[in-house]
Amino acid sequence: MMSARNIWCLLSLSLAAACGPNVSEVRTVNYPPREQNCSLEFVKLDNQTMSGQGPWEVIGQVVLGEHGKQDPFAEEYKAIVRPRACKMGGEAVAIMLNATSETFMSSGTTISYAVLRKRTAQADAPKQF
Repeated sequence: MMSARNIWCLLSLSLAAACGPNVSEVRTVNYPPREQNCSLEFVKLDNQTMSGQGPWEVIGQVVLGEHGKQDPFAEEYKAIVRPRACKMGGEAVAIMLNATSETFMSSGTTISYAVLRKRTAQADAPKQF
Protein backbone atom coordinates (compact mmCIF):
# COMPACT_ATOMS: atom_id res chain seq x y z
CA MET A 1 0.00 0.00 0.00
CA MET A 2 1.28 3.47 -0.88
CA SER A 3 1.74 5.98 1.87
CA ALA A 4 0.25 9.47 1.65
CA ARG A 5 3.80 10.81 1.19
CA ASN A 6 4.42 8.52 -1.83
CA ILE A 7 1.10 9.49 -3.39
CA TRP A 8 1.91 13.18 -2.89
CA CYS A 9 5.35 12.69 -4.50
CA LEU A 10 3.82 10.93 -7.52
CA LEU A 11 1.18 13.63 -7.89
CA SER A 12 3.85 16.36 -7.64
CA LEU A 13 5.98 14.67 -10.29
CA SER A 14 2.97 14.32 -12.59
CA LEU A 15 2.08 17.98 -12.20
CA ALA A 16 5.69 19.08 -12.72
CA ALA A 17 5.86 17.05 -15.93
CA ALA A 18 2.65 18.73 -17.11
CA CYS A 19 4.05 22.27 -16.69
CA GLY A 20 5.03 23.78 -20.00
CA PRO A 21 5.11 22.24 -23.43
CA ASN A 22 7.33 19.41 -24.61
CA VAL A 23 9.66 20.93 -27.20
CA SER A 24 11.62 19.16 -29.92
CA GLU A 25 13.42 20.49 -32.94
CA VAL A 26 14.82 19.04 -36.12
CA ARG A 27 17.26 20.76 -38.43
CA THR A 28 17.26 19.46 -42.01
CA VAL A 29 19.70 21.97 -43.55
CA ASN A 30 22.56 23.82 -41.86
CA TYR A 31 22.72 27.60 -42.15
CA PRO A 32 24.58 30.07 -39.98
CA PRO A 33 22.56 31.15 -36.95
CA ARG A 34 20.93 34.56 -36.79
CA GLU A 35 20.61 36.71 -33.66
CA GLN A 36 18.40 35.10 -31.01
CA ASN A 37 15.57 37.64 -31.37
CA CYS A 38 15.72 37.95 -35.16
CA SER A 39 12.80 39.15 -37.24
CA LEU A 40 10.74 36.32 -38.75
CA GLU A 41 7.98 36.45 -41.34
CA PHE A 42 4.88 34.34 -40.90
CA VAL A 43 4.12 32.40 -44.08
CA LYS A 44 0.97 30.47 -44.92
CA LEU A 45 1.89 27.12 -46.43
CA ASP A 46 0.34 26.04 -49.71
CA ASN A 47 1.33 23.80 -52.62
CA GLN A 48 3.34 26.60 -54.26
CA THR A 49 5.27 27.31 -51.07
CA MET A 50 6.03 23.65 -50.42
CA SER A 51 7.06 22.75 -53.97
CA GLY A 52 10.71 22.49 -54.87
CA GLN A 53 10.24 25.53 -57.10
CA GLY A 54 8.58 27.67 -54.42
CA PRO A 55 10.18 30.71 -52.82
CA TRP A 56 10.84 29.02 -49.47
CA GLU A 57 12.97 26.11 -48.36
CA VAL A 58 12.09 24.15 -45.20
CA ILE A 59 15.28 24.04 -43.13
CA GLY A 60 13.86 22.58 -39.92
CA GLN A 61 10.93 22.19 -37.56
CA VAL A 62 10.09 23.10 -33.99
CA VAL A 63 7.38 20.90 -32.48
CA LEU A 64 5.47 21.77 -29.30
CA GLY A 65 3.21 19.37 -27.45
CA GLU A 66 1.04 20.48 -24.54
CA HIS A 67 -1.98 19.36 -22.55
CA GLY A 68 -5.31 20.88 -23.55
CA LYS A 69 -6.23 22.88 -26.63
CA GLN A 70 -3.60 25.51 -27.43
CA ASP A 71 -3.34 28.59 -29.68
CA PRO A 72 -0.34 28.31 -32.06
CA PHE A 73 -0.09 32.13 -32.12
CA ALA A 74 0.16 32.52 -28.33
CA GLU A 75 3.02 34.79 -27.23
CA GLU A 76 4.47 32.07 -24.98
CA TYR A 77 4.86 29.78 -28.01
CA LYS A 78 6.37 32.53 -30.14
CA ALA A 79 8.90 33.05 -27.34
CA ILE A 80 9.83 29.36 -27.54
CA VAL A 81 9.89 29.05 -31.34
CA ARG A 82 11.63 32.34 -32.30
CA PRO A 83 15.09 31.72 -30.76
CA ARG A 84 15.17 28.16 -32.09
CA ALA A 85 14.16 29.26 -35.62
CA CYS A 86 16.72 32.08 -35.52
CA LYS A 87 19.42 29.67 -34.33
CA MET A 88 18.65 27.48 -37.36
CA GLY A 89 19.14 30.48 -39.66
CA GLY A 90 15.42 30.78 -40.40
CA GLU A 91 13.85 33.80 -42.04
CA ALA A 92 10.22 32.74 -41.69
CA VAL A 93 7.94 30.36 -39.79
CA ALA A 94 4.82 28.53 -40.92
CA ILE A 95 2.45 26.15 -39.18
CA MET A 96 2.74 22.69 -40.70
CA LEU A 97 0.48 20.91 -38.23
CA ASN A 98 -1.91 22.01 -35.51
CA ALA A 99 -3.59 18.90 -34.13
CA THR A 100 -5.68 18.45 -31.01
CA SER A 101 -6.46 15.01 -29.67
CA GLU A 102 -9.04 14.29 -27.01
CA THR A 103 -9.57 11.11 -25.04
CA PHE A 104 -11.69 10.22 -22.06
CA MET A 105 -8.81 11.03 -19.67
CA SER A 106 -7.06 13.99 -21.31
CA SER A 107 -6.59 16.20 -24.33
CA GLY A 108 -3.49 17.62 -25.94
CA THR A 109 -2.24 19.74 -28.79
CA THR A 110 0.72 19.19 -31.09
CA ILE A 111 1.91 22.17 -33.11
CA SER A 112 4.62 21.76 -35.72
CA TYR A 113 6.23 24.99 -36.91
CA ALA A 114 8.21 24.82 -40.16
CA VAL A 115 11.35 26.94 -40.15
CA LEU A 116 11.84 28.46 -43.59
CA ARG A 117 14.55 30.26 -45.51
CA LYS A 118 14.29 32.02 -48.87
CA ARG A 119 15.69 30.00 -51.73
CA THR A 120 18.71 31.44 -53.47
CA ALA A 121 19.49 31.28 -57.18
CA GLN A 122 22.61 29.30 -56.34
CA ALA A 123 20.60 26.71 -54.41
CA ASP A 124 18.22 26.31 -57.37
CA ALA A 125 21.01 25.94 -59.93
CA PRO A 126 21.78 22.40 -61.11
CA LYS A 127 24.78 20.86 -59.40
CA GLN A 128 27.53 19.17 -61.41
CA PHE A 129 28.75 15.80 -60.31
